[in-house]
Amino acid sequence: MTHETPLILPSLLAADWSRIGAEVGRAESAGARWLHLDVMDGAFVDNISFGPQMVRTVRGLTGMYLDVHLMIHRADHYLERFLQAGADNITIHAEARYETSVAETLRRIRAAGRHCGLALHPDTPFEAALPFIAEIDLLLVMTVVPGFGGQPFMEKETMPKLAQARDHRAAHGLSYHLEVDGGIYAHTAPVAKAHGANLFVCGTSFFGPADAGAAMAELAGSVA
Repeated sequence: MTHETPLILPSLLAADWSRIGAEVGRAESAGARWLHLDVMDGAFVDNISFGPQMVRTVRGLTGMYLDVHLMIHRADHYLERFLQAGADNITIHAEARYETSVAETLRRIRAAGRHCGLALHPDTPFEAALPFIAEIDLLLVMTVVPGFGGQPFMEKETMPKLAQARDHRAAHGLSYHLEVDGGIYAHTAPVAKAHGANLFVCGTSFFGPADAGAAMAELAGSVA
């Protein structure tokens, strides 16, 4: 898949965890190819979600590509657990604390044969990604403040940065995906696409409706 291919990623954070197997199956049946898993530690963000055991559980339920977003401090300390759990891509935050460094953590992900991503908080400028930009497979531009689902899309604060990342990629012959996460609906996804996004993380907009197939069709159609 190239960085020009649009893809809808259901976000497990918005699923009904009391029936996780059915929810994963609902996403797969709706046509999802990637599944987004938000890991929160209660320190880097003001919420706690789940850890490597949930990733391992989901890995046992599906062959979908697992896009694991570590909203945690010390991602390097916990990295091996997420690799062993079956993550296909691991995205870490530029703003988090590390026992080693962002660069070393990205290197370890790639050395394990997985894809690696870097995430930027809405307040973090694109320039923070530049030291690592040639080494990543994915740049995640958060379009809400990370930590909770259901927040409104921060267009003015984040779209210029997304366009900057797109233009830098083109100018330097790079091929990283551009992912957006937060407030992504059928009316906001096209805005993000126009600024360069090709991966659209959809939580409430996908798992909220009873008909996941219809939700996927509407979301995918908005960025086709």
